[in-house]
Amino acid sequence: MRWTEEEYAAYEARRGGTTPQALRASSPCTGEPKRTKYGNRRVEIDGKRFDSQYEAEVYGELMLRQRAGELKLVLRQVPFDLPGGIKYIADFVIMDHAGNIEVIDAKSEITRKNRVYINKKKQMASEWGIEIREV
Repeated sequence: MRWTEEEYAAYEARRGGTTPQALRASSPCTGEPKRTKYGNRRVEIDGKRFDSQYEAEVYGELMLRQRAGELKLVLRQVPFDLPGGIKYIADFVIMDHAGNIEVIDAKSEITRKNRVYINKKKQMASEWGIEIREV
C-alpha cells in the first residue's frame, strides 16, 4: 500500500504521531540540532563536550576548586556497572587530598524525579555503597 504524503500525515494525525514534515524538520539533513530529551543545550568548553550548560558550569566550579588546591582529582563521565547489565554514568567523581571520594551529578528538578534515575541512584547505594550528591 502506497500513501501520498497527505494521506500519511492524516493517518499520523489520527493516531497522534508526527507528520513527515515534523520528521524532516528534526532530521540531521536540515542542519538544525535535534531537541534534547529535557530541552537542555549542549555546550563545548576547553574542547570538552557537556550535555548541558549547567553541567559545564559545575565542571568549571570543580576545576576552580582543583586549581585552588582543594581537590586532588576531578573525573568526568565515570561508568559504574550495576546488576542486570545496567550502567550508570556519573557526571563527576572527585577526590580530595584526604582520599575521600564523592560522586556528583548535575541534575535538574525534572531529571531528579525520573524513575530510571531514581532506581539507578538506589542501586548505586546498595551495590557500591555510594551516595550520589546532586547539585
